Amino acid sequence: MIKHIYITIILSYFNNTIFAQSIPHLNSWCRVTLSQPITEKWRTETELQHRRQNDFSQQGKNVFDENLLSSVRTWVHYQHKDDLSFSFSPFAYYWHNSIIVNDADKEKPQIKEIRFSIAADLNHELVKSLLIIDRTCLEYRDFQNTNTDFTRMRNRLGLRYEFSKKLNFTFYDEIFLNLKGAKPVNFLDHDRYAYILNYKPNKYLRIETGYIYIARLPRGTDEFLHENNFLLQFYYILPHREHRKHPKTQHHS
Repeated sequence: MIKHIYITIILSYFNNTIFAQSIPHLNSWCRVTLSQPITEKWRTETELQHRRQNDFSQQGKNVFDENLLSSVRTWVHYQHKDDLSFSFSPFAYYWHNSIIVNDADKEKPQIKEIRFSIAADLNHELVKSLLIIDRTCLEYRDFQNTNTDFTRMRNRLGLRYEFSKKLNFTFYDEIFLNLKGAKPVNFLDHDRYAYILNYKPNKYLRIETGYIYIARLPRGTDEFLHENNFLLQFYYILPHREHRKHPKTQHHS
């Protein structure tokens, strides 16, 4: 955690310096997740995601101009303790479009990726309604268009404030590091600063909306790209299997 803080301070200085001299990219992220509880401790999830970007080469400001990314991913989650969970993604498939810097980037072929992930999430209450969140994830990335595979680690550190059972706000910093496959200059993949509002109108639906700033270091370069990302995410929690089998005998609040 201390190393994370040091890296964040250093990156913030350089990112803010560069950011002041450049125009950021504008992106929109949308994701729908279906969550299926299996037992009190186990659940599975299926994610469908789509991202779009502005036409940066033409200085466009429409965040829906061009394709950026699409993906489908599955997760298996295990709730070990109230504040600690473990996750495994046995399969994810991504379709990447190039980040548009100039007109030629629009013609580049789509890159396909198969990804496997394991993760651990810690949510610890500091004081009433205020929690510290810490997530560490290890990813194996198999790009179908190249002969090089990548191993990447990501660490998310932040705070979540719960206004009520239905509404909370989260801020976090998440650093992505390439452990294998990238050149030393690209050890840092990118850094995210997120501001997320989470609303749960009922026990089956959760909605997230917010903003994520990214400082990204594309492979083969030593110059950061800066992105403004606006996100909207929907989580649908399906009824527990036992509830559907015995609707008259199961009464959980």
